[in-house]
Amino acid sequence: MPLVLVGLAVGWRIRGGAASALGALGLLLLFRLVAGWIGQYLGLLVGSEEAAGQLSSVVFAVTLISNTYVPTGSMPGWLRAVAEWNPISAVVAACRDLTGNVLARPGAARPVAHPVAGALIWSLVLLVVVFAPLTVRRYARRSLTGTNEDHAGDARPGRDRDMGG
Repeated sequence: MPLVLVGLAVGWRIRGGAASALGALGLLLLFRLVAGWIGQYLGLLVGSEEAAGQLSSVVFAVTLISNTYVPTGSMPGWLRAVAEWNPISAVVAACRDLTGNVLARPGAARPVAHPVAGALIWSLVLLVVVFAPLTVRRYARRSLTGTNEDHAGDARPGRDRDMGG
C-alpha cells in the first residue's frame, strides 16, 4: 500500500476504475502467496538460513529478466522470449492492464498478450501444481526424519541426533 500512495503522489493514476484496481491488488496478493510457497520450498531445500539468504540474488535476477523495468520490445529476440514467458511479466502486464496503463505490444507472447489470464494461469500452476505439493512433501519428509535429509550425514559437534537437538 505504501508504494501505491507514493505512486499516486508522483502522478501515477488508476484509469481502470475501482473494481479493476481491486483486481490488480488481488492478483498481486495471489502472486505474493505463490512467492511465499516458492520461498518456503527453497528454504526447506537449502536447509540453512545463510544459504536461503543467498537466494535473494537469484530472485532479483528473475525480476530483472521481465517487463518490470524495461519494455520487452527493446530486448534481443531470445531475451524477449524469456522475459515474456516469465511469470512476473504476466503479473506486471496484468496489473498495468487492470489499472488502465501500458498495454501489451502486438505480437507479444501469450502470457503478456493476455495478461490477466496469463497471470492467473501462472499463479495457479506454480501454486497448485508445482510448489505447494513440493513444499508439503519436503516438509513431511523432513518432519518424519527429524532432519533435513540433505544434511543428515553431517556430524555436528556437541549435538545428539537421538535427542533431536
